[in-house]
Amino acid sequence: MAEIPYPTIVKELADQVDALARADVAELVDTEAADCLIDLMATKTRLDASIAKVASRVERSGVWRGDGSRSASAWLGRRTGRHRSDCRTAMRRGQTLTALTAVGEAFEAGTISAWHVDQIARLHRRYPAQVANDQRSFVQWATELDHDEFAQVVAYWRQAVDPDGAEDDATGRYERRRLNLSDGIDGCGLLDIGFEPIGWATFVEALRRIEHEFWEHDWADARARLGDDATATDLARTDSQRRYDAFIEMAIRASTAPADGRRPRPLVTVHVDHDTLSGRICQLSTGVVLTPGQVLPVLCECDIERAVFGSGNRIIQLGRRRRLFVGGTRRAVEIIHPTCSHPGCRVPSEHCQVDHRDPWESGGRTDPDNGQPLCPPHHRHKSQNDRRRPPPGDDDDPG
Repeated sequence: MAEIPYPTIVKELADQVDALARADVAELVDTEAADCLIDLMATKTRLDASIAKVASRVERSGVWRGDGSRSASAWLGRRTGRHRSDCRTAMRRGQTLTALTAVGEAFEAGTISAWHVDQIARLHRRYPAQVANDQRSFVQWATELDHDEFAQVVAYWRQAVDPDGAEDDATGRYERRRLNLSDGIDGCGLLDIGFEPIGWATFVEALRRIEHEFWEHDWADARARLGDDATATDLARTDSQRRYDAFIEMAIRASTAPADGRRPRPLVTVHVDHDTLSGRICQLSTGVVLTPGQVLPVLCECDIERAVFGSGNRIIQLGRRRRLFVGGTRRAVEIIHPTCSHPGCRVPSEHCQVDHRDPWESGGRTDPDNGQPLCPPHHRHKSQNDRRRPPPGDDDDPG
């Protein structure tokens, strides 16, 4: 069978997309709509890869010079009406796929996303030989890790390849810290802040602590009014309003605190013998990666903890036979899982409840590798599912 010409495939694809746009999504049942959304996102990833491949072909051909354009992205922007940054991104992805064949194969297969390709492309422009040498590792990390974990591993890779450059970038982020106040209309005001990592972690921890106090107050009030029927929509304040009130409360508490009062101390976690990368791993308890130069100036102002990993990323010599995750056992779970274990949830683990993966009632142990942090909504969701699940050994088939 003769291969279908590429222009014909593009025309047929456009026709199918037109048909998709005309289709009535209201006819889908809920589960069908969910499955279609997932399939469409996966298809878009593969289409992004095809666009990048053709963009590389067009850029190399030089056809864009015909109308006097000074770059392929400028030409594409004029011809399509797209913003030049979108066109430049397409061209850069194309360059990356040409230079990094393993990355291109994974992108075309849909196993890594355009976001991953953009992160790898950014590094490739700066460290072409090193990225080319480690491209299969990048593909593996992109496939196996979530976005935050991938960003962490990339940060450590960057420190290993270019420690001086990583330190210079960290110094630059600190030097760009800022806080600007602007008077608005009718006595209102505007605040523009640019944080560096340690300052951001210190600020966020204090704000979230007060915000959680306010959330518990609002939730108790809603339960008192509505009982078990209360939901998040019945709270007196929105999340944004509660966060604003917590910010003002921070200012009030700061103005009334004694000058010699206890200062908050950011927590820096040093991981030793972690499976993901060899060597020292240093980060805030929130998971933000730090360089040695960022840690040294605050050694006297922060708490340092050392977590030693054995095989399988298991923290060794932690955990006792007890019903609840407390003390070092809980902290070990927080280190292994910096956020809620529910897929996609980014609530920090210190604000979560630590639950047993294998239930305590079924013999599950209270040690770090059987623990998972779950934020209150996802812990309730898991508990409801557990109650609906038949006991082990029950046969749902009446026959």
